[in-house]
Amino acid sequence: MKLLCVSPLDGGRPFERALTHLGHEATWAPDLDQALRIARRTPVDAALVPDDPAVLEELRGRYPHLPLIAFGERDSAIAAARATSWGAMGYLPSGAELEAAAEEVLGDLILRAAARNRLEERRRARLEETLRLSKFYSDVLTSVGQGIVVIDHSGKIRYRNPASARFLGETSSSKDTGGELAGRAAVPVLQQLVETLTENESRTQTIALEQDQKKMFLDLTTSVLRGADGKASGAVAIVSDRSIEKSLEQQLFHTERLATLGSLLASIAHEVNNTLTSVTGCAEMGLMVAEQAELNAADARTSGREQEADNLDGLAKEIRQIFDLVLEAGISCQTIADNMLQYSRQGKPTHRSQQDLNKLITRTVSVLGKHLGVEKVNLELALDPRSPRSRIEPSKLQQTLVNLIVNAVQAMLDMEDVPLDERHLTIETERDDEAGRAVIRVRDSGPGISPRRLEQIFQPFYTTKDHGTGLGLYICRRVIEDQDGTLDVESEVGVGTTFSITLPLK
Repeated sequence: MKLLCVSPLDGGRPFERALTHLGHEATWAPDLDQALRIARRTPVDAALVPDDPAVLEELRGRYPHLPLIAFGERDSAIAAARATSWGAMGYLPSGAELEAAAEEVLGDLILRAAARNRLEERRRARLEETLRLSKFYSDVLTSVGQGIVVIDHSGKIRYRNPASARFLGETSSSKDTGGELAGRAAVPVLQQLVETLTENESRTQTIALEQDQKKMFLDLTTSVLRGADGKASGAVAIVSDRSIEKSLEQQLFHTERLATLGSLLASIAHEVNNTLTSVTGCAEMGLMVAEQAELNAADARTSGREQEADNLDGLAKEIRQIFDLVLEAGISCQTIADNMLQYSRQGKPTHRSQQDLNKLITRTVSVLGKHLGVEKVNLELALDPRSPRSRIEPSKLQQTLVNLIVNAVQAMLDMEDVPLDERHLTIETERDDEAGRAVIRVRDSGPGISPRRLEQIFQPFYTTKDHGTGLGLYICRRVIEDQDGTLDVESEVGVGTTFSITLPLK
């Protein structure tokens, strides 16, 4: 063993012969300062020091695990007891007459010091392993995706990992709260923990809550926490996020529902169209009768039969009014039926051709403008002079444009207190060669759409109109997606709405 021996220069080197005889290596220091410097520089297994309380207490304070063996001139139990109280593990009387007899005791003390060092090394190794495992388990609990909350037998929160704050819907200010849960799911979590602890059995439930305007589904499992003796010492809750799984389940259900509805709508639309064909055909024949009555009235007036002419004109007017209404209603119903058919034919192959988007928009507005109601608003065409082109099915894109224009015009007409010169409808195109895309924007100065409604407008069967089907915008988006494009919307309440159709340049 390596021993640090402290002895003044004028005091000789007590037990030097005994240490040499016992086979131990001794490093001598004349005073405490020198001894401390040696201890800092060189590892030692024990120290042989004078029974000076200042020396013993200083070394014990600096090196609490270093075995200290004190020596002094007095050979008494009192001297040994005092040295022990100052931190020494043993005491040896020094002096020429006593050193020879004390060699055996010195050897025994050194063996005890070696055993103590081994115990200290094992204790330190166990402590390091405990700290390593503690850090490892702490890292595991911190890194897992599930939220973990632990309470003791009195119901006080003892631990919660960082993920619990996210799952429990806590705000940024509540994450730092010591032993409290402040989120929306805190009440059901704590309630189930207490019930688990009280009834001594595990529990599982699913919690639904809204966070950041999104629906969250959490699986909550609580179990009894038991100590080494098997007795309940608390309860632990594990919170898992099932939002994605629930969303996929809902999407699957929604897809199946839409597929069923599509088949049903196709059947209904087919039957409705057959009936509407007869209705609109009869209405057109009625209008032809009105037209013939008008011609007969003109002939009667030419022949001087004024009374007969007036009667025919009145009859023709009444017939025209009636069958105009019938035809208008029939066309409206046919539009609904066509939407149903379009819904049922989602994803069907289309016949595409390369189209100049500027010309298609101009043609749509010029031919259908009156029917779309654009004369009731200020229409502006801001078309890119570079003439963006895309490979599309023109009738489908035209259908989408008509739907967007009609919606924009109706939205502005609903603002009865807004004068005509403040109702602006802009249709613009943009060619982006770098991104390889063409963009069509339909922008209005209408009332705008609230953020909550904005999330739902592309969902099938969602409508705010009294007689709407809720399929228009849904079909528009699907039609554009079938053309390898996207349909997006931006809106600000009180400012207006912009729908953007993005298509690949061809």
